[in-house]
Amino acid sequence: MKVYKTTSGSYNEDELAVVVWRNPDSQKSSQARFLETMTSETSEFPMAFPIKSLTSKKEWLRATRASSMQLVVDGIATSTRAEPMIIPLPVARETFGWDTFYIPSEYTT
Repeated sequence: MKVYKTTSGSYNEDELAVVVWRNPDSQKSSQARFLETMTSETSEFPMAFPIKSLTSKKEWLRATRASSMQLVVDGIATSTRAEPMIIPLPVARETFGWDTFYIPSEYTT
């Protein structure tokens, strides 16, 4: 398991997560992506954040934490930007096949 070192400590992959929600435009257009995730202006890859940080922020209190592929499959269709899913990196990799994540510089050294 990969470890990300920071100025305040280290994070294992399972301590980092991506925030994902269903794109409401995907029902209107077959060209629209089904899923949306937070990205950076400097990277096309999904941004990953410490789970503790996400779950302690007021903005993400309505988010659902998905600890398995089955929970993602069961909940992704009803997720929204206001009520997204917090998906640990190993689960995102298993569910979506994503291998590359952008870790903001404030979380890496």
